[in-house]
Amino acid sequence: MSKFLRWGVLVVALILVLGSLAYSHYVLDSQELDAAIRTELPPGTLKAQVVQFIQKRKPEFCDDLGTHVQARITGRAGNLIYRKDIILDFEFDASGRLVSFSQKVYLSFV
Repeated sequence: MSKFLRWGVLVVALILVLGSLAYSHYVLDSQELDAAIRTELPPGTLKAQVVQFIQKRKPEFCDDLGTHVQARITGRAGNLIYRKDIILDFEFDASGRLVSFSQKVYLSFV
């Protein structure tokens, strides 16, 4: 019985470790992303830096529309059941400096 109990504890611990790794890899935290945008991309940031920031997060798409850059970042919601899409829209002035950004979050059932 003792050997069976040790194997059971080992398997449960392994499942918990692998689950936490999968959770941190796939879950998309919109509040964390919003905080990162506010700290790393203050108003006046160059468009190239904004695009680099977006590319670092491996977006599903990133479109440069002149005075706007739009991107979609896809991941899982916190419960790992729903798909979470975050649509980012960055607005720039005529000189290519960041004026504002908006963020929309969509949840869909997988």
